[in-house]
Amino acid sequence: MILTKELRAEIRKRREPAILTEGKLVPGSVPFIHEMLETVRDEHDRDDLMAELAGEYLRADLDDEHLRVQRQRVANHPEAAVMWLALAHSLSMREDGAEEAKQAVAKAVEISRRVGTLVRYALTCQAEVARKTNDSALFASALKELIEDAPNCRQEDAGLDRGIVEKLPAGFCSEQLEQQYLNALEKYR
Repeated sequence: MILTKELRAEIRKRREPAILTEGKLVPGSVPFIHEMLETVRDEHDRDDLMAELAGEYLRADLDDEHLRVQRQRVANHPEAAVMWLALAHSLSMREDGAEEAKQAVAKAVEISRRVGTLVRYALTCQAEVARKTNDSALFASALKELIEDAPNCRQEDAGLDRGIVEKLPAGFCSEQLEQQYLNALEKYR
C-alpha cells in the first residue's frame, strides 16, 4: 500500500505554495501527486493516489478538476460501485450535475445488487443524492428499497442511517414512510 501516513503528511506539506499549472493556481501537492502517478503501476495504489488527487482539487475548490478525476476513476474501474458512488456524490454538489448524479448512483446500486455487496450503502447514497438534487420521488424509492433490504445480512454493507431522514424539508417525504424507515432502523440494528 503506497498511501501511508507519511505520504499523506508529505502531500499536506506540499500544498503550499500554490503553483500555476495550465493557467490555474493549484496546490503544490497536485503536481507532486501527478509525478507519483507516472511511476506507480499497481492499480490499487494508482486509485489511492487518484482519490488523494481528487481530494486536493476539492480542497482547493477546483470542482471541474475534481470531477474530471472522479470520471477517470470510474473509467479505470467501471464495475466498482464505490467509484460510481464517488462520481454521483461529486455530481450532486454541482448545479449542472443532478441528472448525471442520479444516473451514476443508479449504476452503483445496480452493480451492488449484482455483486451482492454494499447494497444498503449504495441505496443510502442514492437517498443522499435525491436529497441534494431535491428529488422526493427518488428519495421515497430509495427509502422503500432500504426498508425492504433491511433484514438482509451481508458482511460487506452498511446499516441503516438515521441521518437520512433527519431535517428533511417539509413535505419532502411522507411521515408514514419516514416512520417505517425508523421502525426498520430500530428493528434491524
